[in-house]
Amino acid sequence: MRLPTVVPDDNGVAPFTNAGLERSPQNTTGWYIYGAQSHDGDFVVKALRPRRLFQLQPDRLITSVRQGRQHLRRESWSDLEQKKGTTESVLIDPKASAEPAAITQWQEGDQALVVHAYGGIGGQKREPAAQGPIYFGHFAYGIATVVHEPLTNELQFDIHYHQVYTHNRRGLVAGTLDWSLYMGDRQWGFMGTRPVSDILIKLPAYTQPFDFGGSLWSALDDLRLELELMTARYRTGDGTGVTYVGPANNCAQDSNQALYASAIHIEAAVMAHRATLKAWEAQNPDQARQFQQLLNLRRAIQQRLLPFGSARADWADEQESLGSNLSDFPLKTLGRGLLSWRTMLPRKASDTITQLCLSHGAALWVLRTNQIGGHDPDISPLAPFTL
Repeated sequence: MRLPTVVPDDNGVAPFTNAGLERSPQNTTGWYIYGAQSHDGDFVVKALRPRRLFQLQPDRLITSVRQGRQHLRRESWSDLEQKKGTTESVLIDPKASAEPAAITQWQEGDQALVVHAYGGIGGQKREPAAQGPIYFGHFAYGIATVVHEPLTNELQFDIHYHQVYTHNRRGLVAGTLDWSLYMGDRQWGFMGTRPVSDILIKLPAYTQPFDFGGSLWSALDDLRLELELMTARYRTGDGTGVTYVGPANNCAQDSNQALYASAIHIEAAVMAHRATLKAWEAQNPDQARQFQQLLNLRRAIQQRLLPFGSARADWADEQESLGSNLSDFPLKTLGRGLLSWRTMLPRKASDTITQLCLSHGAALWVLRTNQIGGHDPDISPLAPFTL
């Protein structure tokens, strides 16, 4: 195998370094490698993925809602300097009494909503966007599927992100990206330079499909469609050719606009098929109880995303506004952002959604990486800022 040296960015930070890779804690369980064979017969490694992170084997189980909230708000992002180079897998399941029972709830084919957030690059080669200790970070949704991995004959998580992202010098394009590309790519990924949190949310009412007379549908499927529409809008700037980022339009705000649109569609479907739903509920009492839980979650999501009780005009009417910047409509843009202030900051948006789902009975699997792979002494992980 050959791991060519990658090209550093404008700040002199290499996206991945080979230095100290032989001493990585992830070596004990091994890595998956992605790449191609060269003309001289070597396998050139383009991307890596640590096996330990994706195994259904948590480092810790939390069975208390209160302790789960404390872990999400404080512990997960604490002591990052000491955690540099490591991964962490924490399962939060208030309904479980022991680890085996909690793990068995995750079966092959099960899906979970992924809430993704990353922090910044600190240290001697601190990135320019990190002003002092403050770095706002990045937010995205994704979908994780429990799959059977044939090489090791074990169940693992397969993660794809729906990145609502503006085009940039890193070559990232808005759309659906596999973990090995978005995180694990040695030249373009974030695994080696940023602290990252992926929180997998498993709530049957949201993530498992309902059977409506042989037609299967889940709220997660609807969110996937809305995210695909949003990423398509980002690729074109609503037809203008450019997408501007600001307080009203950014990765966190527009990812959650897609979540809001999905919730509104559920409400509209209920209103349109009320008579049919009553008959279905009478014939399927178990699914009916789960569907009521989904409706309760839908209302809670709307209240959390819009704490002032009023929908943003661009969210309610799905207005095309990505091609406008702050200087075009300064007061209107700021006003829109404040109406959904809980989703203005990536880490605040992550905390809001994950804690909301936890309070509605969800199980959360928290996967954390902290600049893993080789060791670069000139950088350190920086937690994303929150209120």
